[in-house]
Amino acid sequence: MLALILLLLLLLPQITLAGDLHGFRATLSRIHQLSLGKHAEAVRRDSHRIAFLSAAAAAAGEAATNSSVSFKAQLESRAGGYNMNVSIGTPPVTFPVLADTGSNLIWAQCAPCTKCFPQPARPLQPGSSSTFSKLPCSSSFCEFLPNSSRACNATGCVYYYPYGSGYTAGYLATETLEVGESSFSDVAFGCSTENGMDNSSGIAGLGRGPLSLVSQLGVGRFSYCLRSDGDAGGGDSPILFGSLAKLADANVQSTPFVKNPESRPTFYYVNLTGITVGATDLPVTASTFGFTQSGGGTVVDSGSTYTYLAKDGYAMVKQAFLSQMANLTAVNGTRFGLNLGVNIDAGAGGDVLVPRLVLRFAGGAEYDVPSKGYFAPVEVDSQGRVTVACLTVLPTTDNLPVSIIGNLMQMDLHLLYDLDGGMLSFAPANCSEV
Repeated sequence: MLALILLLLLLLPQITLAGDLHGFRATLSRIHQLSLGKHAEAVRRDSHRIAFLSAAAAAAGEAATNSSVSFKAQLESRAGGYNMNVSIGTPPVTFPVLADTGSNLIWAQCAPCTKCFPQPARPLQPGSSSTFSKLPCSSSFCEFLPNSSRACNATGCVYYYPYGSGYTAGYLATETLEVGESSFSDVAFGCSTENGMDNSSGIAGLGRGPLSLVSQLGVGRFSYCLRSDGDAGGGDSPILFGSLAKLADANVQSTPFVKNPESRPTFYYVNLTGITVGATDLPVTASTFGFTQSGGGTVVDSGSTYTYLAKDGYAMVKQAFLSQMANLTAVNGTRFGLNLGVNIDAGAGGDVLVPRLVLRFAGGAEYDVPSKGYFAPVEVDSQGRVTVACLTVLPTTDNLPVSIIGNLMQMDLHLLYDLDGGMLSFAPANCSEV
Protein backbone atom coordinates (compact mmCIF):
# COMPACT_ATOMS: atom_id res chain seq x y z
CA MET A 1 0.00 0.00 0.00
CA LEU A 2 2.85 2.42 0.88
CA ALA A 3 4.53 1.70 -2.44
CA LEU A 4 1.28 2.52 -4.28
CA ILE A 5 0.93 5.84 -2.45
CA LEU A 6 4.53 6.78 -3.28
CA LEU A 7 3.94 5.88 -6.94
CA LEU A 8 0.81 8.08 -7.06
CA LEU A 9 2.70 10.99 -5.55
CA LEU A 10 5.39 10.66 -8.20
CA LEU A 11 2.76 10.66 -10.94
CA LEU A 12 0.98 13.80 -9.70
CA PRO A 13 1.36 16.80 -12.04
CA GLN A 14 4.01 19.29 -11.05
CA ILE A 15 1.40 21.93 -10.31
CA THR A 16 0.06 20.02 -7.32
CA LEU A 17 3.46 20.12 -5.70
CA ALA A 18 3.83 23.90 -5.61
CA GLY A 19 4.12 24.15 -1.84
CA ASP A 20 6.96 23.23 0.45
CA LEU A 21 6.90 19.63 -0.85
CA HIS A 22 8.30 21.08 -4.05
CA GLY A 23 11.25 23.33 -4.73
CA PHE A 24 12.15 25.18 -7.90
CA ARG A 25 14.72 27.73 -9.00
CA ALA A 26 15.13 30.59 -11.44
CA THR A 27 17.82 33.16 -12.19
CA LEU A 28 18.15 36.90 -11.62
CA SER A 29 19.92 39.19 -14.09
CA ARG A 30 21.23 42.54 -12.88
CA ILE A 31 19.72 45.29 -15.02
CA HIS A 32 22.67 47.68 -14.61
CA GLN A 33 25.92 46.84 -12.87
CA LEU A 34 27.33 49.52 -10.61
CA SER A 35 30.46 50.80 -12.32
CA LEU A 36 32.97 53.58 -11.71
CA GLY A 37 31.37 56.98 -12.31
CA LYS A 38 27.79 55.64 -12.13
CA HIS A 39 27.12 56.21 -8.43
CA ALA A 40 25.22 59.50 -8.85
CA GLU A 41 22.88 57.87 -11.36
CA ALA A 42 22.26 54.94 -9.03
CA VAL A 43 21.52 57.29 -6.11
CA ARG A 44 18.99 59.16 -8.26
CA ARG A 45 17.21 55.89 -9.06
CA ASP A 46 17.26 54.94 -5.40
CA SER A 47 15.66 58.27 -4.39
CA HIS A 48 12.37 57.22 -5.96
CA ARG A 49 12.58 53.87 -4.22
CA ILE A 50 13.11 55.51 -0.83
CA ALA A 51 10.10 57.76 -1.44
CA PHE A 52 7.98 54.70 -2.14
CA LEU A 53 9.09 52.73 0.90
CA SER A 54 8.93 55.76 3.19
CA ALA A 55 5.42 56.65 2.04
CA ALA A 56 4.28 53.14 2.84
CA ALA A 57 5.99 53.22 6.23
CA ALA A 58 4.44 56.55 7.16
CA ALA A 59 0.81 55.96 6.17
CA ALA A 60 -1.72 53.46 7.41
CA GLY A 61 -3.70 51.03 5.29
CA GLU A 62 -4.35 51.87 1.67
CA ALA A 63 -3.08 55.44 1.81
CA ALA A 64 0.46 54.23 1.22
CA THR A 65 -0.29 51.87 -1.64
CA ASN A 66 -2.55 54.37 -3.41
CA SER A 67 -0.04 57.20 -3.67
CA SER A 68 1.25 58.06 -7.13
CA VAL A 69 4.79 58.17 -5.75
CA SER A 70 4.52 54.51 -4.79
CA PHE A 71 4.03 53.18 -8.27
CA LYS A 72 6.45 55.65 -9.79
CA ALA A 73 9.08 54.36 -7.40
CA GLN A 74 8.46 50.75 -8.31
CA LEU A 75 8.97 51.54 -11.97
CA GLU A 76 11.80 54.04 -11.89
CA SER A 77 13.85 51.98 -9.46
CA ARG A 78 14.00 49.07 -11.90
CA ALA A 79 17.48 49.97 -13.19
CA GLY A 80 19.01 49.24 -9.80
CA GLY A 81 17.36 45.86 -9.47
CA TYR A 82 17.17 42.42 -11.07
CA ASN A 83 15.09 40.88 -13.82
CA MET A 84 13.67 37.37 -13.65
CA ASN A 85 12.28 35.56 -16.68
CA VAL A 86 8.72 34.26 -16.34
CA SER A 87 6.61 32.57 -19.00
CA ILE A 88 2.88 33.25 -19.21
CA GLY A 89 0.13 31.47 -21.11
CA THR A 90 -0.39 28.31 -23.16
CA PRO A 91 1.66 28.24 -25.33
CA PRO A 92 4.00 30.24 -23.05
CA VAL A 93 5.42 33.68 -23.84
CA THR A 94 8.56 34.64 -21.90
CA PHE A 95 8.99 38.08 -20.31
CA PRO A 96 11.87 39.62 -18.33
CA VAL A 97 10.15 41.18 -15.30
CA LEU A 98 11.55 43.05 -12.32
CA ALA A 99 11.85 40.76 -9.27
CA ASP A 100 10.71 43.12 -6.53
CA THR A 101 10.59 42.33 -2.80
CA GLY A 102 8.91 45.71 -2.23
CA SER A 103 5.68 45.15 -4.18
CA ASN A 104 2.99 42.52 -4.66
CA LEU A 105 1.27 42.68 -8.05
CA ILE A 106 2.48 40.43 -10.87
CA TRP A 107 1.92 42.15 -14.23
CA ALA A 108 3.04 41.96 -17.84
CA GLN A 109 2.21 43.62 -21.16
CA CYS A 110 -0.84 42.32 -23.03
CA ALA A 111 -2.26 42.81 -26.53
CA PRO A 112 -3.95 44.84 -27.79
CA CYS A 113 -1.40 47.18 -26.27
CA THR A 114 -2.03 50.84 -27.02
CA LYS A 115 1.18 51.96 -25.34
CA CYS A 116 3.84 49.40 -24.47
CA PHE A 117 7.59 49.16 -24.13
CA PRO A 118 9.15 47.47 -27.22
CA GLN A 119 10.71 44.12 -26.37
CA PRO A 120 12.03 41.05 -28.26
CA ALA A 121 8.96 39.00 -27.29
CA ARG A 122 5.66 40.51 -28.35
CA PRO A 123 3.03 41.20 -25.67
CA LEU A 124 0.91 38.34 -24.40
CA GLN A 125 -1.93 37.51 -26.81
CA PRO A 126 -4.86 36.55 -24.52
CA GLY A 127 -6.88 35.15 -27.40
CA SER A 128 -4.05 32.80 -28.34
CA SER A 129 -3.75 31.22 -24.89
CA SER A 130 -5.97 28.30 -23.95
CA THR A 131 -5.53 28.97 -20.23
CA PHE A 132 -6.33 32.70 -20.08
CA SER A 133 -9.33 33.87 -18.06
CA LYS A 134 -10.42 37.38 -17.03
CA LEU A 135 -11.26 37.94 -13.38
CA PRO A 136 -14.60 39.46 -12.34
CA CYS A 137 -14.86 42.20 -9.74
CA SER A 138 -16.33 39.66 -7.33
CA SER A 139 -12.98 37.85 -7.28
CA SER A 140 -11.05 38.02 -4.03
CA PHE A 141 -7.95 38.92 -6.06
CA CYS A 142 -9.74 42.03 -7.34
CA GLU A 143 -10.58 43.01 -3.77
CA PHE A 144 -6.88 42.81 -2.88
CA LEU A 145 -6.20 45.82 -5.14
CA PRO A 146 -6.39 49.28 -3.51
CA ASN A 147 -9.91 50.72 -3.77
CA SER A 148 -8.85 53.84 -5.65
CA SER A 149 -6.91 51.82 -8.23
CA ARG A 150 -9.62 49.38 -9.32
CA ALA A 151 -12.93 49.62 -11.11
CA CYS A 152 -15.49 47.41 -12.83
CA ASN A 153 -16.64 47.48 -16.44
CA ALA A 154 -17.58 45.04 -19.18
CA THR A 155 -13.97 43.79 -19.17
CA GLY A 156 -14.14 42.77 -15.52
CA CYS A 157 -11.75 43.92 -12.79
CA VAL A 158 -9.71 46.78 -14.27
CA TYR A 159 -6.95 48.82 -12.68
CA TYR A 160 -5.24 52.13 -13.36
CA TYR A 161 -1.98 53.12 -11.65
CA PRO A 162 -0.74 56.69 -12.22
CA TYR A 163 2.97 57.43 -11.82
CA GLY A 164 4.78 60.66 -12.57
CA SER A 165 3.96 61.73 -16.11
CA GLY A 166 2.66 58.33 -17.17
CA TYR A 167 0.70 55.32 -16.02
CA THR A 168 0.06 51.64 -16.50
CA ALA A 169 -3.42 50.23 -16.87
CA GLY A 170 -5.12 46.95 -17.65
CA TYR A 171 -7.25 44.25 -16.09
CA LEU A 172 -6.81 41.30 -13.78
CA ALA A 173 -6.79 37.80 -15.22
CA THR A 174 -5.55 34.33 -14.38
CA GLU A 175 -3.04 32.37 -16.41
CA THR A 176 -0.57 29.53 -16.33
CA LEU A 177 2.77 30.85 -15.12
CA GLU A 178 6.17 29.21 -15.51
CA VAL A 179 9.06 30.12 -13.23
CA GLY A 180 12.28 28.27 -13.96
CA GLU A 181 11.21 24.79 -14.98
CA SER A 182 8.02 24.76 -12.87
CA SER A 183 4.50 25.55 -14.02
CA PHE A 184 1.55 26.87 -12.00
CA SER A 185 -2.07 27.28 -13.05
CA ASP A 186 -4.63 30.00 -12.29
CA VAL A 187 -2.14 32.64 -11.14
CA ALA A 188 -3.71 36.12 -10.89
CA PHE A 189 -1.79 38.84 -12.73
CA GLY A 190 -2.26 42.25 -14.27
CA CYS A 191 -2.76 42.15 -18.02
CA SER A 192 -1.32 45.58 -18.88
CA THR A 193 -2.71 47.07 -22.08
CA GLU A 194 -1.19 50.52 -21.48
CA ASN A 195 2.33 50.92 -20.16
CA GLY A 196 3.87 54.37 -19.83
CA MET A 197 7.17 53.12 -18.44
CA ASP A 198 10.47 52.41 -20.22
CA ASN A 199 12.94 49.55 -20.12
CA SER A 200 10.71 46.91 -18.56
CA SER A 201 7.84 44.66 -19.55
CA GLY A 202 6.45 43.96 -16.08
CA ILE A 203 7.00 43.21 -12.42
CA ALA A 204 6.96 40.02 -10.35
CA GLY A 205 6.03 41.16 -6.85
CA LEU A 206 7.82 39.15 -4.14
CA GLY A 207 6.28 41.03 -1.21
CA ARG A 208 4.19 39.65 1.63
CA GLY A 209 0.74 40.61 0.27
CA PRO A 210 -1.84 38.13 -1.14
CA LEU A 211 -1.27 39.14 -4.78
CA SER A 212 2.48 38.46 -4.71
CA LEU A 213 4.19 35.60 -6.51
CA VAL A 214 5.30 33.87 -3.32
CA SER A 215 1.87 34.19 -1.70
CA GLN A 216 -0.04 32.87 -4.70
CA LEU A 217 2.31 29.95 -5.23
CA GLY A 218 2.17 29.14 -1.52
CA VAL A 219 5.87 28.32 -1.36
CA GLY A 220 6.31 29.59 2.19
CA ARG A 221 9.89 30.71 1.64
CA PHE A 222 12.36 31.85 -0.99
CA SER A 223 16.04 32.74 -1.11
CA TYR A 224 18.51 34.41 -3.43
CA CYS A 225 22.25 34.94 -3.67
CA LEU A 226 23.40 38.05 -5.55
CA ARG A 227 26.72 37.80 -7.33
CA SER A 228 29.04 40.79 -6.96
CA ASP A 229 29.17 43.41 -9.67
CA GLY A 230 32.25 42.65 -11.71
CA ASP A 231 32.35 39.02 -10.51
CA ALA A 232 35.12 37.40 -12.56
CA GLY A 233 32.94 34.35 -13.08
CA GLY A 234 30.12 36.39 -14.60
CA GLY A 235 26.67 34.90 -14.96
CA ASP A 236 23.29 35.32 -13.33
CA SER A 237 22.30 35.05 -9.68
CA PRO A 238 20.15 32.18 -8.37
CA ILE A 239 16.73 32.59 -6.75
CA LEU A 240 15.18 29.52 -5.11
CA PHE A 241 11.66 28.78 -3.91
CA GLY A 242 10.03 26.27 -1.58
CA SER A 243 12.05 23.32 -0.36
CA LEU A 244 15.14 24.41 -2.35
CA ALA A 245 15.29 27.65 -0.36
CA LYS A 246 17.43 26.60 2.58
CA LEU A 247 20.74 27.43 4.22
CA ALA A 248 23.06 24.62 5.27
CA ASP A 249 26.05 26.77 6.24
CA ALA A 250 27.23 26.51 9.84
CA ASN A 251 27.52 30.32 9.99
CA VAL A 252 23.83 31.02 9.40
CA GLN A 253 22.45 34.05 11.24
CA SER A 254 18.70 34.60 11.75
CA THR A 255 16.48 37.47 12.84
CA PRO A 256 12.68 37.71 12.97
CA PHE A 257 10.67 39.87 10.60
CA VAL A 258 8.80 42.65 12.36
CA LYS A 259 5.50 44.26 11.41
CA ASN A 260 5.09 47.96 10.81
CA PRO A 261 2.08 48.83 12.97
CA GLU A 262 1.00 51.54 10.53
CA SER A 263 0.91 49.70 7.19
CA ARG A 264 0.04 46.49 5.42
CA PRO A 265 2.51 43.60 5.63
CA THR A 266 4.15 44.06 2.22
CA PHE A 267 7.76 44.91 3.08
CA TYR A 268 10.38 42.81 4.83
CA TYR A 269 11.12 44.77 8.01
CA VAL A 270 13.82 43.69 10.46
CA ASN A 271 14.91 45.11 13.80
CA LEU A 272 18.38 46.70 13.39
CA THR A 273 19.54 46.96 17.00
CA GLY A 274 23.20 47.95 16.74
CA ILE A 275 26.16 48.88 14.56
CA THR A 276 29.88 48.43 15.16
CA VAL A 277 32.49 50.42 13.22
CA GLY A 278 36.00 49.14 13.80
CA ALA A 279 36.15 48.42 17.52
CA THR A 280 33.48 51.00 18.39
CA ASP A 281 29.94 49.99 19.30
CA LEU A 282 27.76 52.94 18.34
CA PRO A 283 25.19 54.24 20.88
CA VAL A 284 22.20 52.93 18.92
CA THR A 285 18.85 52.90 20.76
CA ALA A 286 15.51 51.28 19.94
CA SER A 287 14.32 54.49 18.31
CA THR A 288 17.36 54.99 16.05
CA PHE A 289 16.24 52.59 13.33
CA GLY A 290 12.83 51.60 14.72
CA PHE A 291 9.31 52.69 13.82
CA THR A 292 8.29 56.26 14.59
CA GLN A 293 5.16 58.35 14.12
CA SER A 294 6.57 59.55 10.81
CA GLY A 295 7.40 56.05 9.55
CA GLY A 296 10.85 54.64 10.08
CA GLY A 297 11.78 51.00 10.41
CA THR A 298 14.44 49.02 8.54
CA VAL A 299 13.63 47.23 5.26
CA VAL A 300 15.64 44.55 3.43
CA ASP A 301 15.10 45.46 -0.21
CA SER A 302 16.25 43.87 -3.47
CA GLY A 303 15.40 46.94 -5.56
CA SER A 304 17.58 49.55 -3.83
CA THR A 305 21.26 49.69 -4.73
CA TYR A 306 22.75 51.34 -1.62
CA THR A 307 22.13 51.06 2.09
CA TYR A 308 20.37 54.04 3.66
CA LEU A 309 20.27 54.78 7.39
CA ALA A 310 17.98 57.09 9.36
CA LYS A 311 19.67 60.45 9.81
CA ASP A 312 20.76 60.12 13.46
CA GLY A 313 22.11 56.62 12.94
CA TYR A 314 23.99 57.64 9.80
CA ALA A 315 25.60 60.56 11.66
CA MET A 316 27.06 58.08 14.18
CA VAL A 317 28.38 55.85 11.40
CA LYS A 318 29.94 58.75 9.49
CA GLN A 319 31.66 60.15 12.56
CA ALA A 320 33.05 56.74 13.48
CA PHE A 321 34.57 56.30 10.02
CA LEU A 322 36.00 59.82 10.07
CA SER A 323 37.65 59.35 13.45
CA GLN A 324 39.07 55.94 12.58
CA MET A 325 40.39 57.06 9.15
CA ALA A 326 41.89 60.33 10.40
CA ASN A 327 45.18 59.49 8.67
CA LEU A 328 43.44 59.98 5.32
CA THR A 329 42.11 63.23 3.87
CA ALA A 330 38.33 63.30 3.88
CA VAL A 331 36.61 64.62 0.75
CA ASN A 332 33.04 65.64 0.04
CA GLY A 333 31.51 62.72 -1.82
CA THR A 334 28.53 64.65 -3.24
CA ARG A 335 30.18 65.13 -6.64
CA PHE A 336 30.14 61.34 -6.93
CA GLY A 337 26.54 61.16 -5.70
CA LEU A 338 27.68 59.89 -2.30
CA ASN A 339 28.48 61.57 1.03
CA LEU A 340 31.78 60.65 2.67
CA GLY A 341 34.92 60.03 0.63
CA VAL A 342 38.65 59.76 1.30
CA ASN A 343 41.72 60.48 -0.80
CA ILE A 344 43.94 57.47 -1.40
CA ASP A 345 47.63 57.50 -2.17
CA ALA A 346 47.77 56.02 -5.65
CA GLY A 347 51.46 55.33 -5.16
CA ALA A 348 50.57 52.91 -2.41
CA GLY A 349 48.71 50.77 -4.90
CA GLY A 350 45.28 52.24 -4.23
CA ASP A 351 44.73 50.05 -1.20
CA VAL A 352 43.07 51.44 1.89
CA LEU A 353 42.30 49.59 5.10
CA VAL A 354 38.75 50.56 6.04
CA PRO A 355 37.28 49.93 9.49
CA ARG A 356 35.17 46.84 9.89
CA LEU A 357 31.37 47.32 9.71
CA VAL A 358 29.04 44.97 11.60
CA LEU A 359 25.23 45.20 11.67
CA ARG A 360 23.44 43.61 14.62
CA PHE A 361 19.83 42.50 14.62
CA ALA A 362 17.21 41.29 17.07
CA GLY A 363 17.70 37.66 18.07
CA GLY A 364 21.49 37.99 18.16
CA ALA A 365 22.14 37.92 14.39
CA GLU A 366 25.27 39.76 13.23
CA TYR A 367 26.31 40.63 9.69
CA ASP A 368 30.03 41.29 9.28
CA VAL A 369 29.77 43.22 6.02
CA PRO A 370 32.53 42.68 3.42
CA SER A 371 34.30 46.00 2.77
CA LYS A 372 33.17 46.09 -0.87
CA GLY A 373 29.60 46.15 0.44
CA TYR A 374 30.09 49.56 2.05
CA PHE A 375 33.20 51.18 0.52
CA ALA A 376 33.85 51.59 -3.20
CA PRO A 377 36.38 53.26 -5.53
CA VAL A 378 34.87 56.29 -7.27
CA GLU A 379 37.84 57.90 -9.00
CA VAL A 380 41.03 56.66 -10.68
CA ASP A 381 44.06 58.37 -12.16
CA SER A 382 45.29 58.14 -15.75
CA GLN A 383 46.93 54.81 -14.96
CA GLY A 384 43.74 53.33 -13.55
CA ARG A 385 44.86 53.55 -9.91
CA VAL A 386 42.19 54.36 -7.33
CA THR A 387 42.56 57.91 -5.94
CA VAL A 388 39.21 58.38 -4.15
CA ALA A 389 36.98 55.85 -2.40
CA CYS A 390 33.61 56.55 -0.79
CA LEU A 391 31.34 55.10 1.83
CA THR A 392 28.34 53.57 0.01
CA VAL A 393 26.07 54.01 3.00
CA LEU A 394 23.93 57.15 2.81
CA PRO A 395 21.59 59.12 5.08
CA THR A 396 17.85 59.34 4.66
CA THR A 397 16.03 62.61 5.33
CA ASP A 398 13.51 63.73 7.93
CA ASN A 399 10.60 63.30 5.53
CA LEU A 400 11.89 59.94 4.23
CA PRO A 401 12.99 58.22 7.46
CA VAL A 402 12.89 54.53 6.50
CA SER A 403 16.27 52.72 6.64
CA ILE A 404 17.04 50.34 3.77
CA ILE A 405 19.56 47.52 3.40
CA GLY A 406 20.18 47.57 -0.35
CA ASN A 407 21.42 44.98 -2.80
CA LEU A 408 25.06 46.16 -2.86
CA MET A 409 25.36 45.18 0.79
CA GLN A 410 23.52 41.91 0.06
CA MET A 411 25.97 40.67 -2.57
CA ASP A 412 27.85 37.40 -1.93
CA LEU A 413 25.28 36.64 0.75
CA HIS A 414 22.65 33.90 0.62
CA LEU A 415 19.45 35.39 2.06
CA LEU A 416 16.49 33.23 3.05
CA TYR A 417 13.06 34.84 3.43
CA ASP A 418 11.07 32.38 5.53
CA LEU A 419 7.51 33.71 5.39
CA ASP A 420 6.05 30.72 7.22
CA GLY A 421 8.57 30.97 10.05
CA GLY A 422 8.66 34.78 10.05
CA MET A 423 12.47 34.87 9.85
CA LEU A 424 15.21 36.31 7.69
CA SER A 425 18.34 34.13 7.63
CA PHE A 426 21.64 34.77 5.88
CA ALA A 427 25.13 33.38 5.42
CA PRO A 428 28.15 34.35 3.30
CA ALA A 429 28.22 32.29 0.09
CA ASN A 430 29.86 31.75 -3.25
CA CYS A 431 26.73 32.50 -5.26
CA SER A 432 27.98 30.57 -8.29
CA GLU A 433 27.75 27.39 -6.19
CA VAL A 434 24.27 27.97 -4.70
